[in-house]
Amino acid sequence: RPKETTELFDEEGWCKSGDAGYYDEDGRLFIVERVKQLIKCMDNQVAPAELEELLLREHSTDIAEISVVGLSHSEYGEAPAAAVVLTHEGRNKNQKLLAKAIEATVKGVNHGFTIAVSSAFFIEKFG
Repeated sequence: RPKETTELFDEEGWCKSGDAGYYDEDGRLFIVERVKQLIKCMDNQVAPAELEELLLREHSTDIAEISVVGLSHSEYGEAPAAAVVLTHEGRNKNQKLLAKAIEATVKGVNHGFTIAVSSAFFIEKFG
């Protein structure tokens, strides 16, 4: 399939696989996530998995499970939104204040740009 093969590479010869990765100091390539799964916020790409790990670490006593997705935003393209299942301890806290704390954590992430908008929603369970 010559046409598809040609479309896979850009004009500089880079393969557009749809994956995000990095090279280590030895020149090895590590694939970390599919680009299509990234949130495109203000022309930047944000990995939901990175935000999920951060929020679980920073709010471990309050968050049992989490899923971060990109929601359509008229000004920023997409904005991160966290669907959160709370722990027993988290359910006993003021949910408005907890949502603000979760949103502030996301906004504080340094991606070389500021995530201006984020939101947190509390749910009973996934699935």
